[in-house]
Amino acid sequence: MSEVFSSKALEANLTRTRDAIPDIPEDQKWFMELSKSKWGIYKRTQDFLTELNHKYRNDQYVIDALHTICLEDIWLYNSLEESEKALSVLVDIFRKLLALEMEDAHRELLIRTLIKFMDRLSSLENFPETIIFQCLDIIRQDMRSWQLLYVRNSGYFKSYLINLGRLPIFKSILFDLTSGLLDECIDYWERTSNAEEWFRSKRKLFRNMDETVIGNIGAPFFNNLRQEKSKADSWEKLVCLMFYNDISNYFRGFTDRFTSSLEAIYYIYYLLHLPGMSLLNDHLLYDMNRNLRNVFKEIDMEDIKDFLDTLMAEFSDLKEEHFGTVLDCISTLGKEVINKNDQSSISYFTKGLISLGFAYPGELKLNEDWQTRADPNHVKNIRVWLELIGYAPSSMRELLAALIANMKLGGIFISDTDLFQRDVTKLLNSDIKPVFREIKQLARIFPIYFRDIGAEGELREATTAMDELCMRKDRLIHFLRKQIHTESNNTHIALSKRIIQYWEDRDKEPLRGMVPDDIFDELGPRNKWLSGVHEVLTELCRNLGSTSSRLLNTDMDELRMNLDQVGSGTEKDHQRVLYIFRVYSMLLEKYSLESEDILSTLKNGNHFNPSELESLKKALDCNDCEESVRQIYRMMNKLKGIILDPGMSEALENIYYKRHIAVGIPSMYGQYMEPKFEALGLMYRLERTAAKLMTQVVQPFNSEYITAKTFRRIYDILLLFREGLELDGIYNPSFNSHLNMLKYGLTSPSFSLDQFINIFQFIGQDMKQIIREYFFDFYDRPLSIIIPQIVRHNGLEGSQMDLMESEKFLRDNLSSAFLVQELDNFITDIINALRTMIDNYSESFIENMMTYDPDLAFSLLSKKSEEVDNPVFLGAKAFFLKQLITYGLPVPPGFVITTEVFRHRETITRHPYMNEDFNRLIRKNISDIEKITGQAFGRPENPLLLSVRSGSSISMPGAMKTFLNVGMNDEIAAALSHAPGMGWTAWDCYRRFLQSWGMAFGIERDVFDRLISDHKEKYGVELKAQFTKEQMMEVAYAYKAALGDFEVQIESDPFIQLKHAIRGVLDSWGSESAAYYREHMQIADGWGTAILVQKMVLGNLPEKAGTGVILTNSPFNEYSGVNLYGDFTLCGQGEDVVSGLVDTLPISEHQRKNHYKDSSISLESEFPQIYESLKNHARQLIEKEGYVHQEIEFTFESDHPEGLYILQTRNQNLKKQKTSTSFVPSPNEMLLAGHGIGVSSGALSGFLAFDMEDMNLLKEKQPDGKIILVRPDTVPDDIPLIFICDGLVTAKGGVTSHAAVAAAGLGKVCIVKCRGLIVYETEKRCILNGHAFGPGDQISIDGSLGNVYEGNYEILIS
Repeated sequence: MSEVFSSKALEANLTRTRDAIPDIPEDQKWFMELSKSKWGIYKRTQDFLTELNHKYRNDQYVIDALHTICLEDIWLYNSLEESEKALSVLVDIFRKLLALEMEDAHRELLIRTLIKFMDRLSSLENFPETIIFQCLDIIRQDMRSWQLLYVRNSGYFKSYLINLGRLPIFKSILFDLTSGLLDECIDYWERTSNAEEWFRSKRKLFRNMDETVIGNIGAPFFNNLRQEKSKADSWEKLVCLMFYNDISNYFRGFTDRFTSSLEAIYYIYYLLHLPGMSLLNDHLLYDMNRNLRNVFKEIDMEDIKDFLDTLMAEFSDLKEEHFGTVLDCISTLGKEVINKNDQSSISYFTKGLISLGFAYPGELKLNEDWQTRADPNHVKNIRVWLELIGYAPSSMRELLAALIANMKLGGIFISDTDLFQRDVTKLLNSDIKPVFREIKQLARIFPIYFRDIGAEGELREATTAMDELCMRKDRLIHFLRKQIHTESNNTHIALSKRIIQYWEDRDKEPLRGMVPDDIFDELGPRNKWLSGVHEVLTELCRNLGSTSSRLLNTDMDELRMNLDQVGSGTEKDHQRVLYIFRVYSMLLEKYSLESEDILSTLKNGNHFNPSELESLKKALDCNDCEESVRQIYRMMNKLKGIILDPGMSEALENIYYKRHIAVGIPSMYGQYMEPKFEALGLMYRLERTAAKLMTQVVQPFNSEYITAKTFRRIYDILLLFREGLELDGIYNPSFNSHLNMLKYGLTSPSFSLDQFINIFQFIGQDMKQIIREYFFDFYDRPLSIIIPQIVRHNGLEGSQMDLMESEKFLRDNLSSAFLVQELDNFITDIINALRTMIDNYSESFIENMMTYDPDLAFSLLSKKSEEVDNPVFLGAKAFFLKQLITYGLPVPPGFVITTEVFRHRETITRHPYMNEDFNRLIRKNISDIEKITGQAFGRPENPLLLSVRSGSSISMPGAMKTFLNVGMNDEIAAALSHAPGMGWTAWDCYRRFLQSWGMAFGIERDVFDRLISDHKEKYGVELKAQFTKEQMMEVAYAYKAALGDFEVQIESDPFIQLKHAIRGVLDSWGSESAAYYREHMQIADGWGTAILVQKMVLGNLPEKAGTGVILTNSPFNEYSGVNLYGDFTLCGQGEDVVSGLVDTLPISEHQRKNHYKDSSISLESEFPQIYESLKNHARQLIEKEGYVHQEIEFTFESDHPEGLYILQTRNQNLKKQKTSTSFVPSPNEMLLAGHGIGVSSGALSGFLAFDMEDMNLLKEKQPDGKIILVRPDTVPDDIPLIFICDGLVTAKGGVTSHAAVAAAGLGKVCIVKCRGLIVYETEKRCILNGHAFGPGDQISIDGSLGNVYEGNYEILIS
């Protein structure tokens, strides 16, 4: 059956409970039972009689079924003993049906069936003659009421009753019936045709045809028919005459008598309006189509539009029943109009064609063979319009727009079996370059971009396996399989999706109309094939906190893994769920241009070489979205070249056809491959991928704040957008001009926010122009015609509705355009963000924000960065560390927070989104360190500990804060202490961190010094290294308790610790000691500080580890080459030596023997490999790289060179100068109190002071006197004191401590590591080898000899 089967009985069953089986008359029941032994005939007869007697009878079905029984099953009933009775039942059914009201078309079918029934019966042996007589009697009676119908079907008497009329018993009655019918037929034709009158009214149109010739279809013709009729005195002669169909064919044949194609068309117009020609309208249109090929040779240009109007009016009248043939005429007519090469005529034709209307697919229905049925003219309409577009793409732009609008508004339905790929190939082989973008927009609508036709490969295997799992007994899945195998099309995406939904919620309603009614009736909670998969899917969704619809986008491997965790259902249920999701995924990828794996899709296309694919893969794997987009653009440009190649491409088709026995539906499968078609399909998929990537590209753009980097980033993104638009054929000079304005604006520091807003407003206006030009204007005229057609087609009307539909189309069309909507939204977001900034922040705040550049804010030590690799951004410390890394020297991995952050610290802190972005960058850099070290920041297992140090362009030794072991807390310390050899070290690291944290919040160093001294006394140890693991843990918790006593909250979150440390270092730029240092050294405040964050090197491991500082050239000799001098300490960390808090050990043996006589070891003697490595590093810097002599901080974790790390290097300023002052008395004449290491030359006598208070009092009492500061050690906090004093003496610390270096650099006489010196700070007294001193006591110091004398002595100035 070609028509859709839609029984009213079945329709009624959809809305109410099915009526009881209708009462079938007894004679019909008896008739039905006659065929019980023949199951097929019996079932057919049962269905027929049930429908025949149903309240909601379907006449079409009843007549079709009666036709089958009367022609195919009649042999059975004629062979029975009671054949006459049986056949009488059928005759009675004919009589009753003809007595009912029904449509003329159904009545005609019934009359024809009755005539065929008589013919078929008469061909059988021993047929009951009475049955024929009964039939003839029915016809005689019915003819009185429906004479015209019998006239129209008189040809059936001639064709089907010719043999019956030869039988003597029927000849007379048949002759009389047919003879009378023929008279009526001749009269009817003459009355309705009236050829002469028609010709006279149109005479001016005919130059070649004569009225006498017209008589051959006028009165003379019909008079001749009557004469011949009067001579026919027998059945044999009668059936040789012209009947109804013969006359219509004769009138059609008369077309050949016209020598002019134009006149022939005018004649065909006339025939098309004759009621007797209605059955030949398709043939007449074929004749018209044939003549249209030559007609324009006969028409003047000024007459073309009138001719087109006439034709279109005819087509409009005929399209309802003959649209397919009308379309053939349209195809020919359109090409002939185009050939005239007159754009006015072409435009007029196009408008008329659009006004003619479009064949939409209509409501998709299933017939009884499970075939999806749409309007049969739908695909043909698309093909004809597409053919005209391909014939002259530039001239048919308006038709192109109309086709896009019609398909988007009215829908599209194309099956694999339509093999529409051929049509697209034909289109691409035409000259589409001038309208490439529009052609792409049109062709994208077709769901055909795949090689496999029908269900091939994995899709066939999956659907078959899913069906076989339930032995083909789950009719829903069996139906899905058959549909995919035989009627493959994009509607199966929705079908499979709704099956998944039904399996989850057990609601079958969404499947109504998508599956046959009998299958739909079986669905529901009680269906045996539902319960298992429902349980599996429900548990799966519950486990994942999701729904089946959200699971549709899940990766299949991930879905399989999650299904393994589901305990419900059987193994088969699990497999069925996995299969249905896989089928959905494959259908989606096949029809929707979505690609799960774009690289695999590209490989299958054979358009790109391995290096091109590898470049894209590398960019995608690195999540480099911008580079991925650029790679895709290159590929798209290559594909564009293939598509627009003027050469003709040919397809390779491996298509096979077969018939599915189960449902008798023709099926097609195989492959279609053609370069241009495949290039276009890949272009669409690459566009989807590029659009998704561009969404990710713009995502990092935070519209809540705009910085210098943001503007550069915006410009780069806009360039990427522009490249994509131009690739798609969109070009706008104004857009390019304003983009250049933005480019030049970025180079001007004085460019204001208002100016930037103006530029983006201009670009926004450019986007509106682009949208209007390329996406709105193009559709204006077609939409003005199509929208009202669509609205009326949907049963709606009204101008408001037209406007709504138009806006909806334009909006939807814009959303599907490549990158246009994304770019428009991006510009809008930028403008809104800039305006929000103006509303929410002050001008100065905005200026600071806009000058901030996050790209300049961070720098990984191991990575070059040309823009920030200088001392201004990195600070001297980090700058030189990066240099050392390039030389191959061992530097702990880390990153620098540059002075860019210092300059914008308040803005970053106050602005939540800037702060959030700052945190993100910190985390990113920590992640980089983690990858290098294999350690994890904030995790107890193998934790990464960090040092946070300052780093200004101008060195200020010890003036700013340092944080060590950041990332420590109770949990991490405890876990680390259990690692082999880490017990003591873990708790020492924690202790050090707690102290640095407490001091950052204002707790004095003395608090912690007292705590550790108390514990040394408690456990009877002299050095902290002598504590046991448990004792050091006790010390650490004592430090923590001290923080609590001072109400200092310790952060346990390592990241918050790091943020506080960073802030602490930044704030220390403004500390008293730093400010004092800058003031005295005349250093500008604006330099600011960078922050160096590095992996902690554990010089505090209990064995063979330490930290120190070397000078590459000893300050105590005149040797110019590398001659190491310095200090180190065992079991210490980076700041121990430079802070001056510990007793140090010498670096070289020469140093030990000359200045550290009480020391039994040196670095050279105890750690020779470390010493040699440092010496080699020093030589490399001085002798190879050209550095001046350096002061190098280092830490080592073992006695092997692999354990050595360089923490800092700076120019060596400490060099003992030749003395300019000396004491007049000889040393023997002076009272020696003690001896240390002289850091600087010179002699000084003065008054002793312990702190600032002492110095201030002495300045008042002895304004001309010199002040000598005495300290137990030289911590950074003492820097302000050093600036004021004239000389310095310390009990601890080496020559490389920050305070000593600062004092020497300032020209102060300085002696460090003074043996025997005990300082009691709180009591303001000291003892030096038995000599007691207090504030204001006179002492003298000799920097050259390192001697400290009691008393005041005369000084000689040389």
